[in-house]
Amino acid sequence: MNKEIYLQHVQEEGLKILLVKILDKVEIVLKNHEVKTTDFLNPYEVKVTTKILRNFQDVNYIVAGGYDSAERSIIIMFPDYLQLDDIDIPLTALEITGNLKFKTLNHRDYLGSILSLGIKREKIGDILIHDDCCQLIVQNDLKDFLKFNLQKVSNTTIAIKEIDIEDIMAVEINYTNISGTVASLRVDSILGLGFKVSRSEAQSLISKERVYINWGITTKKFQEISVDDVISVRGKGRIIIEDIQGTSRSGRIHVKLKKPI
Repeated sequence: MNKEIYLQHVQEEGLKILLVKILDKVEIVLKNHEVKTTDFLNPYEVKVTTKILRNFQDVNYIVAGGYDSAERSIIIMFPDYLQLDDIDIPLTALEITGNLKFKTLNHRDYLGSILSLGIKREKIGDILIHDDCCQLIVQNDLKDFLKFNLQKVSNTTIAIKEIDIEDIMAVEINYTNISGTVASLRVDSILGLGFKVSRSEAQSLISKERVYINWGITTKKFQEISVDDVISVRGKGRIIIEDIQGTSRSGRIHVKLKKPI
């Protein structure tokens, strides 16, 4: 397989490395008639990968994240003569509980404790935090390791058990609204409004590859955004473009954003 044919439009080096590994799995599916699975991918990686997979007529695939609105998903690739019902989805749901009366644990606490065990981020699916527990989606081959080794989260002793994947509960996200005007719809202008940073700081974040638009890294400070775009800044969170509301007399553009609390 000449992988460069499928990667010629991919500019980001990290994404290209990921796609080479996935194409290696595609080769195994084709040659050995095996079922192969990716690590967890973000929505942008899923979009790029499935676009490439559609070029292979003899390979079928399933995108699975454990529940309907999952953000992070795996892709299961298999020979096209197999039926969908014959394919096992290798995902497990785990539930973490503990004495949470005196300390509120957040996403970073759970993820940090998991990564401290030597687990890479791409091995973990969505982390869903509820009032009395945290639900976690992982691939089957990781569940026993976590059950035996994850004993504390941010110095809080926890218990962890396997639950039915159907018992996963999506998290209702609360947002704070941000409204204001920007000089243009360029991403550096939007960053200034959404994250309260100067234009030069926004441009620095972009040049350091810390800014993502719809989960893909952007290095173009002049890239324009649209309604429903998701802009993430590593270490600062994310904002969603809710509405673009017209232009003021002075030529500035009214924009409405929402930011997860």
